[in-house]
Amino acid sequence: MTAIRKAYLAERKRKNRARKHADSRTSELSLTVDGSDRSNISNTVSKSSSQSDEHNSPRKPIFSNDPPNHASDQIIWSSKRYIPLDLYPHMFRDDPDRAPTVDEIKLCKTLTDNFKYFDHGKVVIHDKDKESKILALIEFTRWDELNTAQVDELRDITEFLFSAKQFVNAVDSDTRSWGGKMFAIGWRKAMVAFQLIGIYRNKAAIAKSPDTYDALMRKSYKISSILGRMFRRLANVAFKDNQEVMRKYSIPALGHLAFNLPITDDDCAPNLTFTSNGFFNSPHCDEDDISEFAFGLFIPVNKNDWSIAKTERPTKLNGGQFVFPDYRCGIDFSNHDGFVKVVWRAKEVRHCTLHSINDPTCDQLGMSMQINKKTATTSRDTQSGAIFNRRTFRDKPRDACYIGDHETYVKGNH
Repeated sequence: MTAIRKAYLAERKRKNRARKHADSRTSELSLTVDGSDRSNISNTVSKSSSQSDEHNSPRKPIFSNDPPNHASDQIIWSSKRYIPLDLYPHMFRDDPDRAPTVDEIKLCKTLTDNFKYFDHGKVVIHDKDKESKILALIEFTRWDELNTAQVDELRDITEFLFSAKQFVNAVDSDTRSWGGKMFAIGWRKAMVAFQLIGIYRNKAAIAKSPDTYDALMRKSYKISSILGRMFRRLANVAFKDNQEVMRKYSIPALGHLAFNLPITDDDCAPNLTFTSNGFFNSPHCDEDDISEFAFGLFIPVNKNDWSIAKTERPTKLNGGQFVFPDYRCGIDFSNHDGFVKVVWRAKEVRHCTLHSINDPTCDQLGMSMQINKKTATTSRDTQSGAIFNRRTFRDKPRDACYIGDHETYVKGNH
């Protein structure tokens, strides 16, 4: 065999391997993003399949057939290999849940300084060794790409959450938060006697201002719809999977003020967690979720009222990246003048927010939507009546049990 023939066969083998890899990656992505524009997926990959994924090559838009936010909507593909990395070694000692010391935070910073950070465009991160399985989809949107209506929607979200936090208790758990503040609103499994299922609440705050609480929570349907549309437009198939879980388990949506209301087009989760004030936490998987994917949203805000920080973005924040440590990559907010959406495999890919030094005026407001397994099974059993077969309720009089919905708390019945 001549040298030319050998070179030709080697090149053909390389191209076939690249094409197979691209097809596999495209197939997985088509199960994650909006299928309405899948024709563009094939065209995008076929034109670029000869390029190495290690170089994060840009490609054409495939996320949705909705009007693009970007004038030149491209995808950055990033192929990452799973290599376990312990950012906080103390988690494997006697007190794993405690917050890290200053020195331990410095060690974490040293380990993460060389991560691959994304700060613009649309990004698809996929596993290099598992048939190109999609790990996360990230979309960065600059303020100058938004119209007035889109800015107003973001403003509605931040204003609603700023007002809502006074009516819920901050999450007080070292396993959930090492610093900053974390809150949750929406539906959850029962936490008090005789309650079948309920919502997150600060009982004393609601009792003090029931009319204000009532007026505020009647806006939750609008907020839930805005977030649901964002999720659907970024990853339509993942959104529909979550919505199907909602229907299967009779789970009430975030914007539902009563149990057993029908799921609408934009409903995708029963609750919302949101973080602020330099929040950071431990690397973890959301193993208690029943949903495969979570939706996240990060918006820079002014500290005093959580209004959108468009003119003074939090570039002074040192740290605070959202990372996937076992894949040595993440989101850097400091170089992006806008907001960020992300859909990721929260149930199986470890993730966390890194420590940050608080900026005196600005903060990063983070939020996530997913479906917890206990909330799902509690909803299902409440709907069917099987919940009364549980040990907790078996011996309790049924007429004394109740659903802790919006009306119950506004009226102060429990």
